[in-house]
Amino acid sequence: MWYQTLGYIAIVLVILLVLIAIHEAGHLAMAKLFKVYCFEYSIGFGPKLFKVKRKNGETYFALRAIPLGGFVSMYGEPGVVPEGFEEPPAERSLEAVHKGKKIAVLLAGVTLNFILGMVLVYIGDAAFPVYYYARSGIVDETTGQMASVTLDSTYGPELKSYIEGQAETGYQASEYYVHLVSAQIGDYTIPVIDSEVYFYVKDGATYKQGDVRYVAVYNPSSLLETHSLASSIDLYPASEEAVPAMYQDVGLTALPKLFDADNQSTKLDLRRYSDGEYIDLDVTLLPIHKGDTLKTQYDQHRLVASGELLRYTIKDSKFTNSQIDLEVISHHNSFSEGWQMWASDFPTACTAVVKGFVSLFSPGGFKNLSGIVGITAAMPQITASGGARLVFFYAGLISVNLAFFNLLPFPGLDGWQILVTIIEGATRKKVPEKAKTIATLIGFGLLIILSVAVLVKDVLALIV
Repeated sequence: MWYQTLGYIAIVLVILLVLIAIHEAGHLAMAKLFKVYCFEYSIGFGPKLFKVKRKNGETYFALRAIPLGGFVSMYGEPGVVPEGFEEPPAERSLEAVHKGKKIAVLLAGVTLNFILGMVLVYIGDAAFPVYYYARSGIVDETTGQMASVTLDSTYGPELKSYIEGQAETGYQASEYYVHLVSAQIGDYTIPVIDSEVYFYVKDGATYKQGDVRYVAVYNPSSLLETHSLASSIDLYPASEEAVPAMYQDVGLTALPKLFDADNQSTKLDLRRYSDGEYIDLDVTLLPIHKGDTLKTQYDQHRLVASGELLRYTIKDSKFTNSQIDLEVISHHNSFSEGWQMWASDFPTACTAVVKGFVSLFSPGGFKNLSGIVGITAAMPQITASGGARLVFFYAGLISVNLAFFNLLPFPGLDGWQILVTIIEGATRKKVPEKAKTIATLIGFGLLIILSVAVLVKDVLALIV
């Protein structure tokens, strides 16, 4: 819907504007603390939309037309005194303060971005519900312990009848849930439904089993609403990689190969199969016993497999005849749980940023960059899988990313000015203004070219 798209654009713009405003506010506050004269605090570049100044104040606050950055114009930086301003006293120049204070001014923006990233991730973890897949959790391969947070799922009548038929287990239908083994493959956590899946394809008047083996992966379009299992199945070719013994205990003997050598998705296109062709899934059902290990549940209860009861037929390039509806599974963290989740999530965000920077220098690293279009395009998936919590996590990730990026010693960024200041302090010699100006202009030019290239890449990714 067009209004949803506008909503995602608004979310991204608010995130960017807040991060930029905080970054520049750090520079402004530290400059004011050291009595550096500031002409303008601006959000955005290009033509001014409006500007205001407090009565008897010295700094204009402005909003400009292009919301892709911001700046604080300080006396002593390259360039002349802006039109309409009298030249301030020499001692109020950025170049007049001690080198340590100047570095503090330059570091203030990235410091606030880093702190803001910490705060945003914590708000997401503490204030909003966490949405879970219909599974028991990631298996700890050391202890075999699974952190069960799944309480129940809703099942179709056929499956309910099947479960209730297992009277010897002593469990009722409501005491089972669909268990999906969560396999860790590189940076991906993959909830596996069934590791041994074959298509039954039409051969004249009968059906025969195909030769290609697939892994059925649980990939719902949204965790924020009830959804059928049929609409949440993705199939990937099975690889022959060895898997941890704990996964083998629940029948998982191969992991899905999600990407080929060129990092292209190997997800199955159902359009290659005809209507009426089908797969059978052995969906694992486990009784709800919090704290049990997979091994304990396997030994004591044996895994209940639905087998032929869960047949998925292709119709119009989609699976139909689902017998399982999976309900929304969410949990509000307590105060201590919020801190525990934050202690895991924030280092994850920092690690992701570092890995992202490292990957830029690898072959094909450019495609890992995303601009405002790419960020906006990712919003539907982010909100569908985690709601407001993941939006705050994503905003925190961008804030940390902005801090790391600005620390790079590249002309036009804070890291470059910090490097020049350190060199001047160590050598006690000024770097020629002309050299600094030329380097800054070249840096800004390259950053603009990079921004345009990323924009084109993101747009092409949406339309191709």
